Amino acid sequence: MKKNTERKEETQKKARPPIVVVVGHIDHGKTTILDWYRKSRVTAGESGGITQHMGAYEVVAGTRRFTFIDTPGHEAFPRLRVRGAKIADIGILVVAADEGVKPQTREAIAVLRKAEIPFVVAFNKSDKPDANPERVKQELAQEEVLVESYGGQVPSVSVSAKTGEHMDDLLETIGLLAELEELECDPEKSAEGVVLECEMDPRRGVSATLLVRDGTLHKGDIVVIGRHEEAVKILEDSAGRAVVSAGPSSPVSIAGLGEAPVVGDVFRAFASLDAAAEFIRTIPADEDVSRNGTAFSEKTKSEGGRAVFTVIVKADVFGSLEALRDALANLSGEQVAVRILWSDIGDINETDIKRAAATHMVTIVGFRVRATAGARELARAQKIRIVSGDVIYDLIDRVKETVVELIPAEVKRIDLGKIKVLKIFRKENGKQVVGGRVTEGKAVKGARFDLVRMRDIAGSGTIAGLQREHSPAEEVAQGFECGIMTEGRGQIEEGDELVMWQEETKKIVF
Repeated sequence: MKKNTERKEETQKKARPPIVVVVGHIDHGKTTILDWYRKSRVTAGESGGITQHMGAYEVVAGTRRFTFIDTPGHEAFPRLRVRGAKIADIGILVVAADEGVKPQTREAIAVLRKAEIPFVVAFNKSDKPDANPERVKQELAQEEVLVESYGGQVPSVSVSAKTGEHMDDLLETIGLLAELEELECDPEKSAEGVVLECEMDPRRGVSATLLVRDGTLHKGDIVVIGRHEEAVKILEDSAGRAVVSAGPSSPVSIAGLGEAPVVGDVFRAFASLDAAAEFIRTIPADEDVSRNGTAFSEKTKSEGGRAVFTVIVKADVFGSLEALRDALANLSGEQVAVRILWSDIGDINETDIKRAAATHMVTIVGFRVRATAGARELARAQKIRIVSGDVIYDLIDRVKETVVELIPAEVKRIDLGKIKVLKIFRKENGKQVVGGRVTEGKAVKGARFDLVRMRDIAGSGTIAGLQREHSPAEEVAQGFECGIMTEGRGQIEEGDELVMWQEETKKIVF
């Protein structure tokens, strides 16, 4: 009987289509490679011509099916790249043949190594006149990535996503790697997988992108994400077409959710609410997770002596929200501390404005979202500033400009020196000419001074002129006598002390 059971389990197992993550430096052609396979123009639709979301797409070539995960190459999105590699079976490291290894190339290599998945190197833009794959192979060897032609085990293909050159060879190489991995699945079981992305759709409410790792997800199923169950009312494939089911390695979208799921969470599907509720009861309470809408008590580690710039962050999808939060946190430095009061996905609404108005000096930062009409009107009335944009590095630059504009420059008093007044020469119209000796530091023309008499401040003014041995001077060093013309309030007398200082204005610099 045992042998029969094992044989039955074996017959249920089938080859699973590979999940392939595409990583590499910004503008090296990751999305363009996917465009070739999908025959679409996703790159043209991205703000600024760069990928700022993590997307999953199905590609069918003959009898084979592949699921590709596109990750942003911009430095602001490291978490998305890590998450993409973590759920993938195989990686494609895209390196432009005319540019070679760049900072995000090195980061992508580290991500693939940490995920411990096999990968192929795609030398893209090989059609360019200055393309030099051999030079790039040498650069990769310095990063301890040895391609097969250099005696290593990493396959490589020179391609052009623009002309289609060797793109079929790249797909064939991925297929061979998938066969070596012996990926298996059971389409008959209930679906399980991971949440890739979530967003707030103005028309359909909360929607999420799921990746089915095993089993089959059906419309009408109950999915458990975290400790929450959701009915699958709307089920769409990666092209946005309504489907009734989705099998292993399929990326799908579900909409009309009651709550925004946490990106990176696993999900499991059940045929009924009772079965889902029974499963939730088995989850330990300490495994519950926080929701995407997050109130932060996270003041920066040390705000002592620094100006504080407080923000509310809104973004279109959770991956963008993560990237924006990280980028804003990285603005904190010696001069300014950035504090995130609240962050969430979805458009900027009146609740956000009220939350900002309840706390002193809060700026709302929005990425690829709009402010509702009511929010804009309330923001004007409450004088709440909204900074928004569709390209993350442009948005961060605007935030920096806002910080400099809203937070005044730091003004410090720099002590310069002291003069002992020895003789009074002339007094007229708020000006006095006196003689004295520099007892500490130095005397500087244009410096301000406090007039000190018997340890009390009796006046203040400015050093309007200096003379040393009857000649004009800009400075007089300690130990020397000098003539001083002063302007200010308070009558200077013999024996008084002029304590000199000047202000240093330090603007915030990022």
